[in-house]
Amino acid sequence: MSISCLVIEDNVKASERIGDIVSSNFSMVTQLDFAYNLEETRAHLESHTPQLIVSDIHLGDGQVFEVFKEFPSLNSKIIFTTSHSEHAIEAFKFSALSYLLKPFTSEELISEINKTIAIINQENYHKQMEVLLHNLNTQQKSQRIVLKNHDLIHVVEIDTILYAQADNNYTHFYCEDRKVLVSKSLKTFEEQLSPYNFFRCHHSYLINLKKVKALHKSGDAVILSDESNVPVASSKKKILYSLIG
Repeated sequence: MSISCLVIEDNVKASERIGDIVSSNFSMVTQLDFAYNLEETRAHLESHTPQLIVSDIHLGDGQVFEVFKEFPSLNSKIIFTTSHSEHAIEAFKFSALSYLLKPFTSEELISEINKTIAIINQENYHKQMEVLLHNLNTQQKSQRIVLKNHDLIHVVEIDTILYAQADNNYTHFYCEDRKVLVSKSLKTFEEQLSPYNFFRCHHSYLINLKKVKALHKSGDAVILSDESNVPVASSKKKILYSLIG
């Protein structure tokens, strides 16, 4: 699995050291970002939800708690680093998994990150098991699929998926309530979703046949329930006609 990590540290050398430790010892961390002050931290959390945060408490423009309080639903696992032990109690209010006093050794940080990744893996496993058990105990129409990206694990009702679009080795999912980008090929999802009335109408598109609202007279495109126009390859027209006819 892949894990996203944010390092929050106003000391450039300290930030680089933490980044080097993470990148050298944890290949599963595929997205490593850095913030050096409260403003950069706030901007990052507004658009990303890193699974792991390694954060200093005292930054040049204030305490990092000021920003975390603005994101009450933040579910990142946080490892705090600081020279001030009096902040330990407040740190654990923010889902802190550990609290490292500076100066800390590489081995101490590696140990804490290993513990954190084990917890993240366990949570991912539980979410996937919930989906599996749901699918085993419900009818096909309410089946779910797990779509994972760097920031979140999305549990999606298959019936809410309108279509999926290939983007090299990535796949964009367009659902009734959200859009999700996944780092897997469309071919992978074609195999998974074909039993649930999904059809590869084009090299770059996989559509939910239940969402087809109309077909252009030329047969070159279909209109879905959200008014999206999805192209249809010439070689797929006859098969599509037979499936929706």
